Amino acid sequence: MTEVSAGDLLLRGTVGGVLLFHLVNLLGRGPRPAARAALWLFTLSLLAYLGCQQAELLVRIPDPLVWGVLALCASSTAWLWLAARALFDDHFRWDWPQFGAGAAMVALGLAANAPRLDAMLAGGVDPGPGPLTTWHAAAMVAFTAAAVWEVLRGWRDDLVEPRRAARRWVALGIGVYAAIALAVELAVRDRPVGPLLPALHVAGIGLVALALALLVARRSLDAVLGLVPTIEPVASRPATSAPPDPAPRPDPLPPVASPAMQKLQRAMAEDHAYRREGLTVASLAADLGMGEAALRALINQELGHRNFNDFLHHHRLQEAAARLVAEDLPILTIALECGYGSIGPFNRAFRQRFGMTPSEYRAGSRLAQQKPGG
Repeated sequence: MTEVSAGDLLLRGTVGGVLLFHLVNLLGRGPRPAARAALWLFTLSLLAYLGCQQAELLVRIPDPLVWGVLALCASSTAWLWLAARALFDDHFRWDWPQFGAGAAMVALGLAANAPRLDAMLAGGVDPGPGPLTTWHAAAMVAFTAAAVWEVLRGWRDDLVEPRRAARRWVALGIGVYAAIALAVELAVRDRPVGPLLPALHVAGIGLVALALALLVARRSLDAVLGLVPTIEPVASRPATSAPPDPAPRPDPLPPVASPAMQKLQRAMAEDHAYRREGLTVASLAADLGMGEAALRALINQELGHRNFNDFLHHHRLQEAAARLVAEDLPILTIALECGYGSIGPFNRAFRQRFGMTPSEYRAGSRLAQQKPGG
């Protein structure tokens, strides 16, 4: 077993210091704790990877800690996927399927690498890749691809400009770099590669971490995570136990509404543009005679919505809530006429906003109207 060079230790220590900065920064209190936890766990897995990549470093730490480092390192792509999902989804919450996916990757990674780690700790001969190694590699590829998909899938509907930039450059760069690094690792598995390739790998992680540090310094990451105060859209306010107002009002206009804002408000309140299934930022911008970037800024900065779909849900659910109380039409009919393609997405969006199903909302609101003084 060769000794670790001073230059390699210096490089790993520098990159580790930048990652520690992110760990401490993400521990700060603030909104979206679930997203911060996912990002923290992914950063911790990168820190573990720095040590896991060099056997000379692993043998210098206590054995129980070695297994923890290996668990994080072998499951890093699962945490990459969760971090990408958390960063770009304002409604991200930890649930059992997501936690189970990460735990399964930990178990698979430990099972695939345990014989080799045991041999290394005992000073024995490396037995080489086992039968589970291929399955572990395939899972790593799958999670990396899933992370890139999470970055790309909501890009057009994202209204937060710093987050759109993060999708294009930082987060997509992480996913692409992880895919390239994985391909290189698979290509040179169990072959002598010398000190240069591992050093380049660590340097790549360091460059990504440094780019994220610069984002934090510019407070752009705060905007992505939702830490910068913005106008709170009605659709994001938590539901109460009492039935909401059966005739919710449209978004209030700013004190001096611009012509563009007045045009947008008319399109929503009078023309009911939100009823159109498949409406996109591009098509709405074309209808209003403005650019996509201007429309995104208008909806985000003046109305407080961070996602175009949430903006549409807001208007669709306002109409649906009022009609559920005032009309006796079937719930499916109301959902379709308000712009939903089927009952499933309507029910999920309605429950997320009001904390109850459409039928419960209708029954509760009508019961409240029947009470004396209601």
